[in-house]
Amino acid sequence: MALTREQSQLSREYQSKLQSKQISYYANGQYNKINYNYLMGSTKYTAMTAGTQPLKSENSMILTDYKGQVVMSDSYAKAITGVLGSSAMNAKGQGGTFSTDNIPAILASFLPYTAEQFQTVIDGGTVSASYKADEEQTTTGEKTGNKTEIDISEETTALIQELVDFYYPIFQAAAANGWTTEYNKEMETNNDYISDAIVSGTFQLETVNDEGNYDPDTSLTYFITAGLVQERNDSSVREEITAWYEAEKARISEKEDWLDIENQDLSTELEAINTEIQSIQSLIDDAISSVFDWGSG
Repeated sequence: MALTREQSQLSREYQSKLQSKQISYYANGQYNKINYNYLMGSTKYTAMTAGTQPLKSENSMILTDYKGQVVMSDSYAKAITGVLGSSAMNAKGQGGTFSTDNIPAILASFLPYTAEQFQTVIDGGTVSASYKADEEQTTTGEKTGNKTEIDISEETTALIQELVDFYYPIFQAAAANGWTTEYNKEMETNNDYISDAIVSGTFQLETVNDEGNYDPDTSLTYFITAGLVQERNDSSVREEITAWYEAEKARISEKEDWLDIENQDLSTELEAINTEIQSIQSLIDDAISSVFDWGSG
């Protein structure tokens, strides 16, 4: 009976797991489970600028908790407190609002440009940049020993603009709504945590407007309908769940087989005991009968 109940519980859990949804994004020709770096990036900016990391199609889409606090990585928190001071974060890993004037300095603390350069691009200006290259003879290709100034202001401004487009909404929302690192341990130890938390409502996807506030009516359904994320049952996960289910079924079946063997052994032992009892009873009956026969003679 206990094994039957265990099998029933296993079946219910299996069906529940199959019905669970995952939040994914589509990139490089495949669906990928949602992760922090995709939504929020990291201080390793070269993964983005070098094209080695998939980039979300909407930079203003960020990750917050159910209280509206921006979910910040430990490295982002270090960048913020490095500029604002350690008192900007409390013992729970929560940080309050701050001035957007600090954002250029925060970005400069982990990106290879100055706060002034970031501010210039944020204000819509162009960053002046150039480098000196060796001058070559046009006919022979030999270096002349002279240097020529190469203007790369346009390229530099475009690169800084790309970084601003990605990072600024994250820190702008944190400046307006506060931020937190209190979920980082769970995110590090559980690859499903972000997806599960979005489904359950512990985490929210928000769209940041020009003031750093969240646009209303941007529920999970909004982001799914807009094609920014997908809610789906991943086939590889279904295979993993089914493999787990089959393994658990085999474990229960093994218990049943063991109990069957034990039951057979006990039945054989009981049969031997019954035979012995009958034999002893027969001896007793014969002894009693012989006594009566002796007495009657």
